[in-house]
Amino acid sequence: MHENYSTNSTNVNQYQQVSRLYSIQPIGCGLPHVESLISYVSRLATAHCVPTGLLMTKEIAPLINPKYSFSGESCGGVLNKIFANETSALNGFGNWAFGTVNAVEKLTCRTDISQLTLLSWKKVIFNQKLLKQQRAWCSFCFRESIDNSQILYEPLSWSLEVLKLCPTHKTPLYNICPHCEKGNRPLSWYSKPGFCAKCRGWLGVDAYTYKLPNLKFKAVEDDEQLHCIKCVNDLLGMSPDSFSDKAKVFIASHLDHFVEDISRGASLHLAQVLGADVTQVRKWRKGQITPTLASLINICYKLQIDFPTLLKPVYSEIIDKIYESKKKHKESSEKPVFYGPIKKATQKQKLVISVLETALLENPPPSVDDIATRLKYRNSSSLYALAPEIFKRVRQRYKVFLKEQQSKSIREVLERVLSEYPPKSLENVASELGVRSHTLRSYERSLCKQVSSNYSRFRTQKKDERVEILFEEMKQIAQSLYNKGIIPTPSRISLHMSSPGSILRLESRKKLEQFLQENEWF
Repeated sequence: MHENYSTNSTNVNQYQQVSRLYSIQPIGCGLPHVESLISYVSRLATAHCVPTGLLMTKEIAPLINPKYSFSGESCGGVLNKIFANETSALNGFGNWAFGTVNAVEKLTCRTDISQLTLLSWKKVIFNQKLLKQQRAWCSFCFRESIDNSQILYEPLSWSLEVLKLCPTHKTPLYNICPHCEKGNRPLSWYSKPGFCAKCRGWLGVDAYTYKLPNLKFKAVEDDEQLHCIKCVNDLLGMSPDSFSDKAKVFIASHLDHFVEDISRGASLHLAQVLGADVTQVRKWRKGQITPTLASLINICYKLQIDFPTLLKPVYSEIIDKIYESKKKHKESSEKPVFYGPIKKATQKQKLVISVLETALLENPPPSVDDIATRLKYRNSSSLYALAPEIFKRVRQRYKVFLKEQQSKSIREVLERVLSEYPPKSLENVASELGVRSHTLRSYERSLCKQVSSNYSRFRTQKKDERVEILFEEMKQIAQSLYNKGIIPTPSRISLHMSSPGSILRLESRKKLEQFLQENEWF
């Protein structure tokens, strides 16, 4: 497990031979099991015998932004101040990743650090639900690295949200330490490959079998996850030059090809095949938005193509058509131009329009979800795609109906509460109805005022009764003390009360003092 810290390896800046930090060679560059940037920084900190957080705050963070200079020698909260609890972004393709890559390359004089992030994916994948917010690892990989005297590191693929299995062992990735039973953030003050950042315990498979002897480790044979592993390996193994600026259009060309040749121009059918929203699918077809990584993997799985094929055009005619459509969409404020010729309403569309028009006459009005269930659609988005205007009218009519029903129900409850004794507070009524008090006021302001007023009078009455009971008890104790020849003071009276602390209440004490003064006992 000895690491070589020399600067004579490849991808080293030959014009700057002396680096401030050791020029450790990253693991697996250009391969599916490439190391992550966070793992590399952690190994770099270990090589310098300092915590990872200290290396980040003292050396790397100030190069990202000069205002990130902190004087604290050991403060885990500093990382949160710098990265705002988004340390997973260091492995991505945003500003944090870009800034960290530049800083680490400057400190190590290397030129291949960007390969440890997803920076090359920026042109292809939408940055949403891309990276895990918690650190994940394969305990088998850690154990094998130790057994084979290899360097402990964490592959970039483990940080992807879509990947639930280890690409090597096909076993689930773990995110809970077997020792302290806590999770780790992607980057922590004491981050170190193979060890928990909180208790510093070993995370190899032997640690799990020792702590949890009944835990079973078994490879998962799930077609979708195995396909996901293949897609991720393909992406990580592709060179940065493979990701074109036209990637969105290339992906759109494949979707358009499927729609035109297989679905006969129906985006709805493609949306059903992919299990996606039809509006989103249309935007993908037009190259307006880029699908997320999970959506791209799903497209490859459902359309039976691989990633390298998906990132190449089907044929040039579709590409030209998509570019022309995007240009017209940007230059005018009119509705987006569809690729295919304008077609007459299909039988399916006529049926949906007829059902929706009938629903406008029903009483009570049905919801759009009820209508979708009648027509055996998975959700109401299909109805919106076929008849958007009527769909909106049906939905609005149902909203008005619900509001009227809710108003009637609230009015009945408030009227019933006004006749009850003891009266309830408006907050209690709202809690019983499962709404907030301001919601009740928005429907029945006058009745709400009456409920609040009744409850306020009730509380005042109860308070006066409690004060009177306490005062009577104080009077009797004062008379008893006076008869025994003891001057009845408030402190002496409190010693004989059933609740001595109640004499501190302002109203009771005032009445007692007035009573004692009238009898010249105080």
